[in-house]
Amino acid sequence: MSEFDDPTLTDDPSTGHEGFGASGDSGHDTGYDQPVQDQPYGHDQHYTEPHGEPDSIVKHNVDGSTDVVVDLDGDGYADLVQHDSDSDGNADTVYVDSNNDGRLDTILKDYDDDGDLDAALADTNADGRIDYVAVDHNDDGKIDHVTLDTDYNGKADTWISDVDYDGKPDVAFVDTNNDGTPDVAVTDTNHDGRPEQQPVNPYAAS
Repeated sequence: MSEFDDPTLTDDPSTGHEGFGASGDSGHDTGYDQPVQDQPYGHDQHYTEPHGEPDSIVKHNVDGSTDVVVDLDGDGYADLVQHDSDSDGNADTVYVDSNNDGRLDTILKDYDDDGDLDAALADTNADGRIDYVAVDHNDDGKIDHVTLDTDYNGKADTWISDVDYDGKPDVAFVDTNNDGTPDVAVTDTNHDGRPEQQPVNPYAAS
């Protein structure tokens, strides 16, 4: 996934950033942009009765992309939205309603268009902001980097990485005082399964 370059998913957590932003704002492509809104995606104010049967809509756009909207449970709301920017059959972006509340809260990305998942972003507390990001940087099917907003304030505060790509986390950075910079590092330098904790910022408030 060499093309991957997202400022909200920096490999170097020491740079810090102002959080993930709204769950519909990616900074990648127009197909990713799904604004957070008051009504569930696909909601029609004139619609009153659910169809009761699964349904899907396929839209071929003038720019050559294809969108597929799927209502899996027949309640009239989209459960799955796929955007294929070049209509090659591999969705570049997939939006998912993971808890059936009528809102698309999870985003799956295939950045290199090889048909394999490269990143997952989720709004786990339904506040309209992404608070969980998992990335597979080397395309081996395993998560290599996780970024978390554990206190749901819109700013990343925990970064976990598998630096040697063995499927096990090797280092975690934590911003304990919410200043945007990691204060504590937890590492397993000798790969014995026992984490070693050390301060990153000695001036951070305890």
